[in-house]
Amino acid sequence: MDWLWLLLLGLGTGTYGVLVGAGGGFILAPALLIFFDIEPGVVAGTSLALVAINSVSGTFAYRRLGLIDYRSALLFAAAAIPGSVIGPFVVKQVHGDTFRIAFGILLIALTVQMALRSIRLAVRPKKFATAAGFSVRGRRIVTKSGQVFEYRFNEALATSINVALGFMSSFFGTGGGFIRTPLLITAFGFPVRVAVATSVFTLSIYTLAGTATHASLGHIDWYPTLIWAGLGVIVGGQVGAMLGGRLQSRSILWLLMVVLFALGTSLLVQGLAGG
Repeated sequence: MDWLWLLLLGLGTGTYGVLVGAGGGFILAPALLIFFDIEPGVVAGTSLALVAINSVSGTFAYRRLGLIDYRSALLFAAAAIPGSVIGPFVVKQVHGDTFRIAFGILLIALTVQMALRSIRLAVRPKKFATAAGFSVRGRRIVTKSGQVFEYRFNEALATSINVALGFMSSFFGTGGGFIRTPLLITAFGFPVRVAVATSVFTLSIYTLAGTATHASLGHIDWYPTLIWAGLGVIVGGQVGAMLGGRLQSRSILWLLMVVLFALGTSLLVQGLAGG
């Protein structure tokens, strides 16, 4: 029955990942590591491949809606590609328990960050939008439905952040969208829907580079994991994009935090206990 669980895992993470512009890897990777007994390097490679599939699927849907900031996405992807290629070589050298501990800490930190944002203790929107005026750029996005989004932000600073996200994406197999999207919204003043769509398109570019590197190192479990979870991800990506215009309720956000905290704690305990 592994194929069924993989299909459902792909469907759920695909939907939520595209819905919030994160690719779903921050749920996929720890779930594969905990429940399917796959070594860290293969988890990272397979999860990143699934994030790539999810992101490409979501990109087509968001392109039809006209929500993507193409210039920003291409700049972000260019900055992330070097790290996404280096990451697979580094994770290959890391012991499994060390990987689990680091991943567990990352997920717990993410849970805390999300909790702080949910109770409005996060950085105020547009904090960096006018910093270093020489690098401030304006955008005007007109959607297919005629909705207009106008915003200004520090392009150089927003782009530079993606250097680290590229490495993290391939090392953990998460994609990095779960960090980029909230930063674009809270720190750079991107409209929510544009931030989500732009992050998904960005992921569709540099995760392919990281996936190709992982594949060359033999880090992808093609069957059954990639095939069955990939089918779920493709469908979930379309569903997530269709739901993208709706606001997530506080209950969904807190449910996600509970899941992430549980996954992070499980990984941390496994790592400290020696697997």
